[in-house]
Amino acid sequence: MKLNKIIFIVLFLYLGIEFLLSFHLEIKNEKLYRNIHCFYKNFLFLCPNKEVQILRKDKKFWKVSTNTFGERITRNTLKDQEYNKEIWFIGDSISFGYLVNDEESVPYLMGLKQTLPVRNLGVDSIGTIGILERLKKGIEDHPDLTIEHLIWIYNTSDFTDDVIYHKKKWFHHIGFKIHYTISKYSNIYNLFLLLKKQGQNALPEPQEITEDIWNHTHITFENIKLLTNYIKNEPKIKNFLIVLYPGMKQNKKPDVDSPILISLEKFFKKHNINFYKISKEFEEAKSPYIEYDGHPSEEGYKIITSILIDYLKLL
Repeated sequence: MKLNKIIFIVLFLYLGIEFLLSFHLEIKNEKLYRNIHCFYKNFLFLCPNKEVQILRKDKKFWKVSTNTFGERITRNTLKDQEYNKEIWFIGDSISFGYLVNDEESVPYLMGLKQTLPVRNLGVDSIGTIGILERLKKGIEDHPDLTIEHLIWIYNTSDFTDDVIYHKKKWFHHIGFKIHYTISKYSNIYNLFLLLKKQGQNALPEPQEITEDIWNHTHITFENIKLLTNYIKNEPKIKNFLIVLYPGMKQNKKPDVDSPILISLEKFFKKHNINFYKISKEFEEAKSPYIEYDGHPSEEGYKIITSILIDYLKLL
């Protein structure tokens, strides 16, 4: 009887704390963000048919909407439309449009200016192999169209994401799936994650420049080869471009002299991979970054869009 009473009290306290924490705004937003992601194999892609508003740290809301294919909507794809020829965006958080509304992401803005429809396959923090898997899934989902232009907005965070994924064993993937599933539903678990997160620097630390980055033996370069070779051999893809995005330094300025970008340029030239560096445009901009985070601001996404519109006009 005493054991039953203890179990009842513990359960009552647990449910009570869960209920109270459901009013915690940061926890609510963390859960909203996690709930727009679903597992595909060992990767977190966007879930289909989601529409949420998430509060940013600067108290602005950003809206994320997805279609039936689990793609963040553009003007051309909000009702699951498909076309004969399209422009596709692949990549991580920059292509996805992290921290801005659907209508302020580069693919959506491009769709307002181009005669060709635009589709957004961007997903945050999936690394190069995740980007390749997302592209393959996109082609499986849309087998009857031609990708006239495939654009990858490259973020150097891939170097970190690729190492993390490469080091994971099968049991790490299982553990991560358990962790992520719990975080979707438990407020108490999210409180612990939030406390841990608050003890970390909000801005990303500069990527360590190791010898394998300089000599192109880092796992990311092998992954880029896999991705670009797939693209070259996929008849549905007609043109491919990588946009080199300059991250924000600790002083809030564009990292235009990033050794990683310099190494990437040399690698792309060596392997005849088409790329465009946008450092100059970000240097000249007034506020291209969300300063507390380092991702592009609404202005930054407009800059990238304008560059790409001008670039495509020359083709």
